[in-house]
Order: sequence, then structure tokens, then C-alpha cells
Amino acid sequence: MKPGRAAAVFAAATLAAGAWHIRTNLAPPAWDDAWYLEVSFRLFHALKRGLIPFATEYASAFRIKAPLLSLLPLPLYALAGPGERVAPWVNLAALAAAAAAVHAAARAMWPEHPRRDSIAALAAALTSLTPLLYGLSRVFLVESLLTALVAAAVWRVASAGRAGRRDGAYLGVLLGLGLLAKVLFPLYLAGPVWLRRESLRPHLKTALIVSLPLAASWYAFNLPYVLGFAWSAGFGKIAADYTGSGLGFWSRPTAFATMLFGGALSWPLSTAMAFCFGAAARRGRLDDGTRLALAWTAPLAVLALGVNREIRFAAPILPALALLASRAVMSFDSRRGRAAAAASLLAAGTAVFVRQTFVLPSSEALPWCGAPSQDAGWDRAALVAAAAERGGTVAALALEHPRLNANNLSSLSAADGLPLRFVSLGYAQTSAEAALIRLKDKDADRLIIVSGVPEAELPAYLNRANEGIARALASGRLPGRKSASVSLAPGSTADVYDISR
Repeated sequence: MKPGRAAAVFAAATLAAGAWHIRTNLAPPAWDDAWYLEVSFRLFHALKRGLIPFATEYASAFRIKAPLLSLLPLPLYALAGPGERVAPWVNLAALAAAAAAVHAAARAMWPEHPRRDSIAALAAALTSLTPLLYGLSRVFLVESLLTALVAAAVWRVASAGRAGRRDGAYLGVLLGLGLLAKVLFPLYLAGPVWLRRESLRPHLKTALIVSLPLAASWYAFNLPYVLGFAWSAGFGKIAADYTGSGLGFWSRPTAFATMLFGGALSWPLSTAMAFCFGAAARRGRLDDGTRLALAWTAPLAVLALGVNREIRFAAPILPALALLASRAVMSFDSRRGRAAAAASLLAAGTAVFVRQTFVLPSSEALPWCGAPSQDAGWDRAALVAAAAERGGTVAALALEHPRLNANNLSSLSAADGLPLRFVSLGYAQTSAEAALIRLKDKDADRLIIVSGVPEAELPAYLNRANEGIARALASGRLPGRKSASVSLAPGSTADVYDISR
């Protein structure tokens, strides 16, 4: 079988399995994915009202996160209606686009290599077999889109000077879209752009003319907010609250490497790649394409030293490792050696893919992987309906749980076109006093108290103010009248209080 066809077979198999996963998975969105969904639904309903409401909603979307991902499913909503299981299809398409962009990038990076088609085909197949990449393609998070845009941009950087006069325009569009996907987009391109700075210099003016107005359509209204959040999420308080607290400066790279090789790639695939790298290291100097792929991996050093241990930030860099492994395989002198090395990579990736897609539950799987869940979670629809009765507009939820939180209640409310929004007591809120102030600042007219949830299931640092708010309500310090009681699941109940002032 020709290399291109082999790559297409592997990519098609992973995409078909991803489509099956999206169709059969019943798990509700958790936090960030639910927020992207909420904004996406509100943009869709605003667009139905007209261009001016849409532009207003777009300009204020997120404030601290770039909004491109939330725009992409709008055509799907027009066909199938807004729904939490509709939006993730755009990320499955993004995985396909990433594999295609990696294929094109490989051909541009090694234009004179006698086996460049084989390098490109193997790299595309490995991209589609990378656990973190196919795991993220099944949820509504930005990294699948970001990976596709970064891979496409590296392709254009590698092609600069050979593709024609439109290089600047292509790069400008990709830079503008990349910034609208995530503020960190330039970080992922820093290495390749620096390496090819001479060939890119003639195209800089055109790229800026195209990219700046495109990115400014949102950043003109939100730049200070998004920069402040990016710093806090990478190195500040939010980063420490997530996963980085307790790690010293010199222990961070070790912890990151464990998550990268054991989690994002998996140990079997990492081991197979290491074997190929080791065997190829004795076969000569680094060529230009290999140096470009290595430059693509430069942001790993920044992520390794950061406080935040969220491994999905590494997703846009993983195609570079697929390219390096594929180039190493094609450095073997004998056809048999190349075939054996390629087979070891594909076999390791396929074995992990089968376990992470069809066998292991998410609780035992690699990050963002696992077999589809048949647990639809708690009765969020009933709770949204109860909070919306008698004109509720802002409901505060005294609970942060992966299956029930303010984000995924807001997502469901927005899908139905309701004006009702849900808010938490405050991110990682420690003080009941501060939570009471937040209720006032947010003009909350509903408060939801949930009982019957085992403490072992609750993220402790997100639920420290719940009991204080419940006591304030019971004592009368926070005036409220119970308006509804909803059975969420066996043993778990949500009481809805009217706290209108």
C-alpha cells in the first residue's frame, strides 16, 4: 500500500471512531467546555436576532478567552439546532485538518528528501494516533482548533519563498485566526518563525496588514482582560489553584515530562519514538526540516517551567514530535529497517488508541480519553427549568462538580435561548462573606443549594464557601424563600431559593 493511502486509512479509522464516540457519549460538559458551549449558543441566538445583536455579543464574548471556537459550530446549529453534542463535531474536523496540515508541512520541510511522501504519510498517521489529540477532538475545547491552525501556519512558514506572492496573505489569515483562537498562538510559532525569519521578512508587512484587523475585531475590546488572565493561568494564582501548587521550580520540568510522555503521548508510543530517535541519532547531521521541527517544540521549555500543569497546552506541539519520529524512521538505510520502525510506531499508537477509545473508562484513561460514558449525569434540565420559573435571570449555584456546575447549567440554558444565567460563588471562593458580596454584585435572584453529594466527589478547593452560604440562608441573614426542590439523582436534591431584593 502506498504511504499516502496508509496514512488515509489510519486517519479515517481514528476519525470514524471519534464520530462514534461523540454520538454515543452521554457525559455532560464540565467547566471550560461548557463555557465555550454557552457562548457559542448565545452567539447563535444573537445572530438570529440580527447583525447588531450578534456584533455586540461577539465583542463582549468571554472577555478573558478568545472566541473563535465558539463561532465555528454556528452553521451546524442552523442545520441540527443548538446542542451540547452538536458542537464537538467541529473539533473532529479540526483533527482531520491538523493531520492534513502536518502532511503538507512535512512535504514542505523536506522538499528534496527521496522519501518525503513517506515522512508526510507517517507523520499524518501519528498525529491522528496521538492520545491527547484524539481525546481533545471529542470535547468542545479550543486545543484541537489551535493544533490545526498551528500546523497550517508551520506549513506556510516552511513554504515561504517557494509558494508565491500570497505567502504574506496566507500567514496573515492564519495569524489572525490563531489569535482569535487563543492568545498564546504566537508562542507556538516563535521557534519556526525565528528560524525562517529571512525568508519571512518580505511577507511581514502583508501578514500584519491582514492579521491585525482580523484579530482586532475582538481584541480591541478585550486585550487587557485576556492578557491578565493568560499570565495568571500560566504562572499566577489560577495556575497554582489548578494543578501546580506544591511543586518547586526544579521539580516542575520532571512533572511536566511525566505528563507529556506518559499522558499526552502514552508510554508505549513515547518508547517507540525514543527507539526511533536513538537509532537515527547516529545517522548524520540535522537537516533543515529537522531543525524546523525541533524549533516547533521550543514552547515545551516554557510550559515545563510554568506553574500550571494542564497538559492540553502542549497539544499544538505534539505534531512536531510526530514529524521528528517520522523523519527518524525514514533515516534507516534498509527498507526492512524503515518498515520495522514505522510498524513499531503504528502498532504502539493503535494499541493505545483501542484501549483509550473503546475499553478504559475516563476515570482510568489518559487525559481527555476514555470510552464514551453512558451516564448523562444529573437532571440539569429540570434544575434549569425550576430556576427559570417566575422570571429568574441570575441563579447562583452553591456547588462545583464536574457533572453539575454553573458553567454546564448556563450552557443548557443558553442552548434553549433562555436569558437565565448561572454563576458560581466565586472561583475557588474561600469566604462566605465574599460570596455574599458576589451574589449582590451579580444581581442574583435565585440561589441553589445542593444536598446529598458525597464529599469525596467534590473538588475541595472549589467548594469551600458552600456551607457558609447555606448557614447564612438558614439563619435569615441572607433572606430567601424556597420556590422549588428538584431531585437531581438518587440521594441528591437541589433546593431553589428566591433571593430577589
